[in-house]
Amino acid sequence: MSLNISYQGISLSGEGILVEVITQLNKDLTLSGIEYEFDIDSEKDKFIINLLNWIEATLSKNEDVLFNFLYRVDVNQQLIYSNDGLPQENLLKLILNRELQKVVLKRQYSSGSNSLFS
Repeated sequence: MSLNISYQGISLSGEGILVEVITQLNKDLTLSGIEYEFDIDSEKDKFIINLLNWIEATLSKNEDVLFNFLYRVDVNQQLIYSNDGLPQENLLKLILNRELQKVVLKRQYSSGSNSLFS
C-alpha cells in the first residue's frame, strides 16, 4: 500500500522524515499508555502496512484504546467515517497526516524561523 501523505510540501519520503514520524508516533503511543512500538528503521511501505495492521487489531480488540490514542494525537474522529474508503484506511491517513504535521511544525519552530528547513 502506497500513500502520498504530505504537509506544507513535505512528504513521508523526505530525508529523515519517516524516522521522525515513526518516532513521534511511538512517543504518542507511549503517552497514551499503549505498549507498542514501531521499528524506526522500517521502509515506508512496510511501516504503513504495520500501522494499518495495528489499527485493525486495536479496533477489533479494544476500540476505546484506539479512540484514546486518537484523542492524544488530536485526530478529528468525525473524519473517520466521512471520507471514501474503509474506516481503518481513513484512520491510517488521518494518523499519518497528523504525525507528519507535528514533525514539520516541530522542525519549523525549533529552528526559530518561519521557513521549514533553513
